[in-house]
Amino acid sequence: MKTIFNLQTGMVTLLCTAVFAGLTACEADTVEREGGKLPDKEPLETVSGMLRSGNSSEKTIDVLLTEGGGGFVMRNFYFQQTKPASDGFSLDAWVDATLLDDYNAADGVERTLLPEANYEFPDGKVLDLSSEAQRSALKRVKFTAAGLAAGEYVLPLTVAGQDAPDANKTLYYNVSVRQPYTDEYALHDGHDLFFVFYINTNDFQPLLAQDYIMRKKVARGTTVAWYGTVGNIVNLRTVMLDYDAATGRALLNLGNDMRYVLDHAVKYIRPLQEHGSKVCISIEGSGKGLGFCNLTDGQIVDFVAQVKTVVEEFGVDGINLWDRNAGYGKEGMPAMNTASYPKLIKALREALGREKLLTVTVYEEPTSTFWDTQATGGIAVGDYIDYAWSGYNRESEVPQLLDPWHPELAYVSDYTQKPIANLPKERYGCINFPIYSTSSMEIGTAINQILYTDMLDWVPNYKPNNIIVFNDLHTNLQDNYEAYWDTMFAECCTVMDSENRYLLGSRNGYSYLFDNNRLGTLPNEAGGWIGGYGKWKKDWQ
Repeated sequence: MKTIFNLQTGMVTLLCTAVFAGLTACEADTVEREGGKLPDKEPLETVSGMLRSGNSSEKTIDVLLTEGGGGFVMRNFYFQQTKPASDGFSLDAWVDATLLDDYNAADGVERTLLPEANYEFPDGKVLDLSSEAQRSALKRVKFTAAGLAAGEYVLPLTVAGQDAPDANKTLYYNVSVRQPYTDEYALHDGHDLFFVFYINTNDFQPLLAQDYIMRKKVARGTTVAWYGTVGNIVNLRTVMLDYDAATGRALLNLGNDMRYVLDHAVKYIRPLQEHGSKVCISIEGSGKGLGFCNLTDGQIVDFVAQVKTVVEEFGVDGINLWDRNAGYGKEGMPAMNTASYPKLIKALREALGREKLLTVTVYEEPTSTFWDTQATGGIAVGDYIDYAWSGYNRESEVPQLLDPWHPELAYVSDYTQKPIANLPKERYGCINFPIYSTSSMEIGTAINQILYTDMLDWVPNYKPNNIIVFNDLHTNLQDNYEAYWDTMFAECCTVMDSENRYLLGSRNGYSYLFDNNRLGTLPNEAGGWIGGYGKWKKDWQ
């Protein structure tokens, strides 16, 4: 396969060498330095090592805070060696204030040293490596804006010796503190990136999407192209095509969580719609052997009527079809055929009209013949849908680039299918990014290849549109996603924009940054706001 890497195969075991590397120079400050024993000289001279972050492709890590805000931002760091040292050792991370002047001069931005009161190390600052290890465990840095005026700050973090500065053993956290906005964030119009989201209502409230706030800014400079919420289409799951064995009916099973959300649409859905997002429900299989690909004509009529009722009753903006988890091939169930799914799509369009969105997620065999009108019973699927996009977004794989028009490119995924009949290129999303956790760093090198080599060829030369799709959105939780997912989210946005810094250079090109200030603040009973975890977790049982 061309770009299919699986975490379980062990094909890629090295950690990221580009996207996760932070590299710069350093000297020690005895005031900022905490006590600790440096490793023996021999292991560090014979083994090359670097201080790195899972949050940046360069030596700098961007942090965005809001003046007076009660939220926080987490970033991480670790030490990486080219090979295990002969003996285990420990390194103390410390803040080197003496680097400030040289760093400001080189970067061209006047920054102030971040006060000690505005950062902490929840896991401590000691990086331990055993004789068998090539990297230390991740350590987190927690940033807050309490008492800080709007402006630019920096935290130079190093593991180099006091009198032995080393560019490979220093990271710079660039902390931007902005003034709070007095007006509500506007929804980004999607002219450069058109955002498609999924939200799993089994875990989160749909309102999670309204706290996904992005900044597009020139990488080195002050020019901000836009600053706002994102999420042009928000697909809510999980809804299933179920099967009633007693009656033989195909049933629309909303499930308890989705039913609750729809019953309380005024609270959970209308605010997103009023802000400009299109909110749709995503339908997939129930594992009972009946799916979109083996429905009878009678089952299609019945099922479409159920869907129409839900769409109209609850005022959602449309339907997403994702034929996965159907459980095809079960004993007693009809065999798959290539006409059933297209018939369902055509019937849904005719029932819902053109004012509602009808989208299809391209995934495995169910959509593999959508190019062939002979196989689909004369139905050109592209005539009946508004958008289609990739459904390959496993966290255990690198991002899968589907490009039906350029399958010959070495980095195009083997998952790629032929173009959907009559669907314009402008309405086909070629990539669906996973929401990566820290465990995904094990395939970091392969991710780097896709993001910083392959995408930088594909985006300016072959990208057919600005559609960018993301797997189930995440919030601030004290789990394996913390201090990682949000920066990876922003990096995926950056490389997908044809004006990005990697193509145009840091002085002319743009970078994206995820602003999680509002995502990281929880309301208290007094009506104020406090920092916390788990905002937008479902508030029903």
